[in-house]
Amino acid sequence: MRKTLTMALGLVVILSLVLAACGPAPTSTPVPPPTTVPATAVPTKPPAPTPTTGPVRGGMYIDASFADAVSLQPLITNDSASSNYQGLVWAPLTRIDPKTLDIVGVMYEGSPTFSADGSKMTWKLRQGLKWSDGKPITSADIVFSWQKLIDEKVKVLVRSFYTNAYSDIKAIDDYTVEYTLKTAGYCPAVNNSAIPVLPKHIFENLDINQNDVNMKPTVTSGYFQFKEWTKDDHFTASPAYAGFVRGQPLLDGYTYRIVKDNTVQTALFKTQEVDVAYPDPVDWDEMSKLPFANPVAYYSAVGAPWTYIGYGMRNPLLADKVVRQAISTAINKQEMIDKIRLGHAKPIYSILPSSSWAAADVKDLPQFSFDPAKAKKMLDDAGYKLSADGKRLDKSGKPIKLGLYFNAGNKQREQIAVIAQQYLKDIGIETTVEAVEWNAYLDRVMNKHDMDMYVLGWTGGGDPSSTKPLWTTGQSQNYSEYSNAEVDKLYVQAETVPGCKQADRKAVYVKIQQLIAEDAPYVFLYTNENLNVYNKRVGVLPATGLGVMYDLEKVSITAQVTK
Repeated sequence: MRKTLTMALGLVVILSLVLAACGPAPTSTPVPPPTTVPATAVPTKPPAPTPTTGPVRGGMYIDASFADAVSLQPLITNDSASSNYQGLVWAPLTRIDPKTLDIVGVMYEGSPTFSADGSKMTWKLRQGLKWSDGKPITSADIVFSWQKLIDEKVKVLVRSFYTNAYSDIKAIDDYTVEYTLKTAGYCPAVNNSAIPVLPKHIFENLDINQNDVNMKPTVTSGYFQFKEWTKDDHFTASPAYAGFVRGQPLLDGYTYRIVKDNTVQTALFKTQEVDVAYPDPVDWDEMSKLPFANPVAYYSAVGAPWTYIGYGMRNPLLADKVVRQAISTAINKQEMIDKIRLGHAKPIYSILPSSSWAAADVKDLPQFSFDPAKAKKMLDDAGYKLSADGKRLDKSGKPIKLGLYFNAGNKQREQIAVIAQQYLKDIGIETTVEAVEWNAYLDRVMNKHDMDMYVLGWTGGGDPSSTKPLWTTGQSQNYSEYSNAEVDKLYVQAETVPGCKQADRKAVYVKIQQLIAEDAPYVFLYTNENLNVYNKRVGVLPATGLGVMYDLEKVSITAQVTK
């Protein structure tokens, strides 16, 4: 979703929005038992460590996902699967503090300083940091990464997120980096400053868009070094990097197994072949009660994952606001929460989850409450009449037929699509439902824009300015191609409120939310409660609003748990 919003595990909180492959709870379609998963060099059942009463060094943490990454090159990706892998091997410049929720330095020190006129922001890079090949990490690497980020030849998916904020980034010395703000007093300057950082000496003579290092990085800076990646099978980052900025991780490494769907991951967790599962709500009680399970349920304090149905507005029918409003009115989101999430979700009515400091009060937003009779009348009044046999007709008199898509393997999104199909049928709109493989799905949503309707989610984003690329005209993450000149104007205003007081900025963001909610460019559905279960052998961290894996270097394998 990033990012880039957040990584699914909370390994790194990225500060823009990321397309979520599955959110915290993936799928539940019957599949063969886990022994049918192809056998490869990936570890299977984790080896039993020596029992201990506290954290110990060693052990491989094994996760699973039914969406494989696109690339390990952070400049050219914007999906959660890629972000998860990248977060293991690349260290960030900043992050959200898991306790205070403030932006703090990681490779950067503490907090930045600003010039008197608010046009310059200066960060200090920690001295002594090294790439995994022993070469020093300096401001030259940051400036190089910035230059690649703004290079139009590089296929950066979230370029505008950064270029809207800064006109230049330069090195004052080896450990001092100066950002020139595009607008003096730019409020989200600190939030947006964590550009992805690449080793200049590795990438300076490579095509960033396509090179072998993008898939098999030889020099890294994160928790672990890269070990291997077999597409559609597994990804392993190992060994732990002794030079990681917050100290060498206790774990030896981290593996993602790529599985068909969440049923396989659930089965693998039950046999203790993976260390974590993200149960569908229907399986939550059973999984939570397993003798070796440590259940963790929480709503994210920052960047809460939320689910929606998007539109392809190149379809003239869906470019009509009244049609989109009618579809929103025809869909019962509370029933979806009850049937699909079993109550483990909260309805969302606009672009910010309730956890955001800028979220509007629900009573101040257009809600398009479930009312199929009203939806029918809206369409009738707009000239989309019913035929004698109950089919909704476009203005030329032809039956309306729409495609509704979801990413293959995600049972919850499949359920959303199927339920929505029936709601639309009830108001006379015929839809076909189709599953598409994740990477092909991203290509169609992000590049081809050839889907009528699609089920997706966003995750991440600290400051509400991170939503700007989604909703302003012609921007990088505006996959529905939505456009409202007043929204464009207000986003700029919200970023440059004199004094940058939160209350003053919120007032502008509330107007933005009201306008977008009224335009109904998505069917806004719900914010998910994160439902995770960990094997008790894993020493997770005290729970915060960012979960229990936020300082991965401190996570350990404690003792094997008997089945």
